[in-house]
Amino acid sequence: MAMNGGKEDFHSQNGDLEFHAKRRVTFKKASRDDLLTINVSGTIFYAQSSIFAKHPDTLLGSKRRDQFFDEKRNEYFFDRDPDLFSYILKFYRKGTLHYPEDECACSFKGELDFFGILKNNLSECCYEIFQEKHEEFEDYQRRHAKTEDEDFVPKTLREKTWKLFEDPGKNIFGLFLHYTSAVLILISVVASTVETLQCGKVKCGNKYSEQFYVMESICVIAFTVEYIARLWAAPKRFQFMKQFLSIIDVVAIIPYYVALVFPDAAGGPFTVLRIFRIFRIVKMSRHNTKVREAGSSLLASLSELSFVFVVLVTLVILFSTVIYYAEMEDEDTKFKGIPMTFWYVIVTMTTLGYGDMTPTSLIGRLTGVICSLSGIMVVALPAPVLEKNFSRKSEEGRPHPAETKKHAANSSKLTNPSTTVTNN
Repeated sequence: MAMNGGKEDFHSQNGDLEFHAKRRVTFKKASRDDLLTINVSGTIFYAQSSIFAKHPDTLLGSKRRDQFFDEKRNEYFFDRDPDLFSYILKFYRKGTLHYPEDECACSFKGELDFFGILKNNLSECCYEIFQEKHEEFEDYQRRHAKTEDEDFVPKTLREKTWKLFEDPGKNIFGLFLHYTSAVLILISVVASTVETLQCGKVKCGNKYSEQFYVMESICVIAFTVEYIARLWAAPKRFQFMKQFLSIIDVVAIIPYYVALVFPDAAGGPFTVLRIFRIFRIVKMSRHNTKVREAGSSLLASLSELSFVFVVLVTLVILFSTVIYYAEMEDEDTKFKGIPMTFWYVIVTMTTLGYGDMTPTSLIGRLTGVICSLSGIMVVALPAPVLEKNFSRKSEEGRPHPAETKKHAANSSKLTNPSTTVTNN
């Protein structure tokens, strides 16, 4: 019985040693100088020192590793992730670096940085997956990083005014201004379109000119006050003036003041200037998050969209040239020149097909078929990129889970004011 008990104690102690050995990783110098024992947070790895000499620009392949040497234990100790280190050790042994898909890309990148291994050493089968996951993590950090604006507490009247315009959701008066501005924009745009309708024999704008003028004056005065207030409160005024929406604000109110200064100016340049009033609809993007996200996704996709644009221009010129020379023998043809053929090719590639211009020759019709099919493929190219960027921008606007819990806790306190905590 004693012997059995001794065996059980021995196996128990041995099991504990094996358990602890799996919890750390270190570098030890074994009896042979060429053999190194690597202890990483308790997990033991053995490796020939010659495999590290192949990569002298890394931590393990240079003398920098000596600063991690533990003389008492005669080992090199690294307080790192043992699971990820196994992939790093395989890189030294086989010369190829692989990324475990079930591991965090940021943690893996941190291990690579610590041991001085460039991510360019990643195998082709893993590089794209790692890069995509790492970019997603960086986007996540950027989305949920606490900015200076979140901690900013306005003190002066100017700072409070700016906060009121830029973050209206945290103030009742800010919400009032926000929705009032949106309603005025809507009224202004509707009035600009309705006044062009026929009311009997005359335009509605002429028949009810006084009513439309009053509505226009109220809207423009409100837009002017809003712009001046934003300009006054902006931290960097010149930068604010260069912003797209700020330019739209100015362009949208210019026609009113031009008509006020030159009341007799009708037709000509003034008529063109009145078109700018409809740009007020763009101001609605300031009041709609999804519209801003769509605009941001378009800007983020400019490189892909520019490629599609170049392809479209190339195909338009190519197909227009073929169709023009195929139809030039017909005296009644509507394809009088290559530039005039652009219209047919564009509406065909975009699958609109108005039918105002149609080829009659066999070559012209075959070219039209190819033009239509190629247009479907080219126009569909940017769709996945736009969808990805729009999803990413939408994700940026969502609150962090911790922020949601904090908001819920604050709401609970507001709805249950009688709840108190006492310390005995």
